[in-house]
Amino acid sequence: MKSNFYKICVTLSLFFALNFLNAEDLIPGIEVKKVLENELLTQYLPSLEKLWGNCGASPESCLTFTDQSYYELNLPKKSLCFPNTKCGFYKCMEKNYQCESVGVNYFSKLAFPTCSAYEKNIQNLEFTKVGVEWVYTVMVCLQKGLIDECINNGRCAPPEINERKKVCDQITDFTLRYHPGCYINSGVGVCRLPIKDKMAIWKTVNPYLTTREKEEAKKVIFHCLKPKA
Repeated sequence: MKSNFYKICVTLSLFFALNFLNAEDLIPGIEVKKVLENELLTQYLPSLEKLWGNCGASPESCLTFTDQSYYELNLPKKSLCFPNTKCGFYKCMEKNYQCESVGVNYFSKLAFPTCSAYEKNIQNLEFTKVGVEWVYTVMVCLQKGLIDECINNGRCAPPEINERKKVCDQITDFTLRYHPGCYINSGVGVCRLPIKDKMAIWKTVNPYLTTREKEEAKKVIFHCLKPKA
């Protein structure tokens, strides 16, 4: 009798514990999000403050979470989309650059959907632990690359209407050229991922691959096949 009572208590404890846990917390490797977010706040944010002015007493004083989707950073000399582990970053970039209005759909039809597909396949447990860590590290790598290029280096300032398409084309070109480096150098690197992860990557990106993206993908494949010294 006592044994059955004990089993019932353990079962109920597990039931309530699992229900109070966020389902995402159970995904192997998902803890990398907190690690990356901490690095962004403690390392990347201070580097932005050196360029654009101090945030204030705490990050919360200058970071705004907008539409439950993305973070905006408001510093004394500059406002910008703040890199994070959320795909909404690309919605923020589209809002600032309005590329879709001039027929350049990189943020709205390529970056955001592809990023969201990665998140969906992570939720569906398509990736291993190292694969999940790789995906989120790539995500942050790409977002930081965009901010460094567009804001810190000033190479794609929000354009006037008559210059918008030129700037949006430039952003697209830069980002696609930047992809291979993030893929190769993030986490363990795409070349060293388990076959399950490589298949999951292909499943994720294949529906969105443009001709130009296929060219960049070939660079990654050739790098992985190249004999290492």
